[in-house]
Amino acid sequence: MINYNDGYFNFTSLFQVYGSAAYKATVFASMSSAVYLMMIWYTGFEEGAVQEYNLLEHPYPITVICTAFMFVLSAKVNFCYNRYWEACTALHSMHSKWLDVGSTMAAFHMQSNVYEKVKPVSFGDHQHLNDLILQRNREKDGETKVETEKITSEETNEAKNGTPNLNFGSFLRKRRKNKETDKTVESVSINASSPREELPFPEYKNSFLKKAALKGVGSPLTQTARTERCSSMSIDEGRPAVPSLFLQEGAHLVSLLSAVALSGLRCDSEYAEAPLTKFIPGHHWPNYNSDNDRDMKQYGYQRNGFLTTIKYMLDISRTKHERLAYNAARPFPVIGGLSDREAFLLQRARGTCAKTALAFMWLNEFIIREQMHGSLGSVAPPIVSRLQQYSSDGHLWYNAARKMSYIPFPFVLTQMATLFIIASVFLMPTLMLSKAQVWFGFALNFLTVLLFAGLNEISKELEFPFRSMPNDLPLNLFQAQFNEALVTMFSGFHPDAWWEIEGDA
Repeated sequence: MINYNDGYFNFTSLFQVYGSAAYKATVFASMSSAVYLMMIWYTGFEEGAVQEYNLLEHPYPITVICTAFMFVLSAKVNFCYNRYWEACTALHSMHSKWLDVGSTMAAFHMQSNVYEKVKPVSFGDHQHLNDLILQRNREKDGETKVETEKITSEETNEAKNGTPNLNFGSFLRKRRKNKETDKTVESVSINASSPREELPFPEYKNSFLKKAALKGVGSPLTQTARTERCSSMSIDEGRPAVPSLFLQEGAHLVSLLSAVALSGLRCDSEYAEAPLTKFIPGHHWPNYNSDNDRDMKQYGYQRNGFLTTIKYMLDISRTKHERLAYNAARPFPVIGGLSDREAFLLQRARGTCAKTALAFMWLNEFIIREQMHGSLGSVAPPIVSRLQQYSSDGHLWYNAARKMSYIPFPFVLTQMATLFIIASVFLMPTLMLSKAQVWFGFALNFLTVLLFAGLNEISKELEFPFRSMPNDLPLNLFQAQFNEALVTMFSGFHPDAWWEIEGDA
């Protein structure tokens, strides 16, 4: 995606040649101008001279043709424009649903026995607090207190009658009076500094499945590995030192599903090496514009700016080889990386739909297996089934986006639009020579054909929003942001969730 500057009435965007439909349309406009000059030479027209005869008695015949052409062209542009925004909607809806899977799965897991020693106290275990009027003040010093103010007789009557005083000014006056004179507190002290303030990114970065017993697919977690893992998860100020294995594996599978889906949407080459890499939390965001992405050079991608621009103008820059090299230089990051066996099985699956279905099955199998063995706590199975519903909704949106990636604009309309573009190259000079001064007609002819051809090029750029480089959607940026959102579920419980009864402390 070309990220342009909005300043100066978008004037700076005029200097962007690579990826521009306007500059690309100058090829047809120049051809039409050449035809115009040839017709001047053939008919012997001179600048300023009165034309002794007209090629057309009236411009209406060509006007009718141009009007019909504009109907066809506007339908194509509108259709492709809708495809572009529909692709954006499907893509963000897909990530929204799969992010629901990750966050909800983490919330269920935190109710399991893994977090028994660090789980916050629940208000449900202290029902007597509901009989008091409590106010929770979040202070800047890291301690939060829930205070019980002395209840005045008026407030007591309001509570008994169930008709609270809705006068906000009166409420503030009573609050101020209580704070100054009658304030007595018993209550609840919440220590907000017990959890660590920053997310455990440094420990996580190099900890994902690094134990030797966990590297092989299907290899059992030995007792030694369990002991080492438990020791690494020692309680550190109210929070495990590293995310649990469940959270690590769950984040990996959701991230892998998204990466495989996006790889299919941009039509990566079949049976080629999977363009997936390990995600590094905190790494700089991929650039919107591929021309400014410094990471692409690390993968050996070199682009000659002048040569690529010329090839783009001639519409020969998106060959299979060019797209393969471009996609290989922009791999999708996966939390935890990609194992050899995962890559092997994904490569064996034929077609992008099968690859995504395989990653989708791995995620759902993991959720069902872990739920049957208590990793999701005591959450009721009907509630847990929402995870499958969320993942299924995301898969539905993926297939909606896949429609924009594999189904082109209808052939019959494309053929008709192309035919009229070629016809306009010859019809516009005829019209301009008949009804306009020579050099004014030359300029008008150039601009008219530029407009027609430019609209057609716009529709071509928007037709495939996932692979029309450099006007493709920034899928790598979306994947990186999606991974960062998944990693935040490692932060654990809310930092102010720990509290205790002051008298029982």
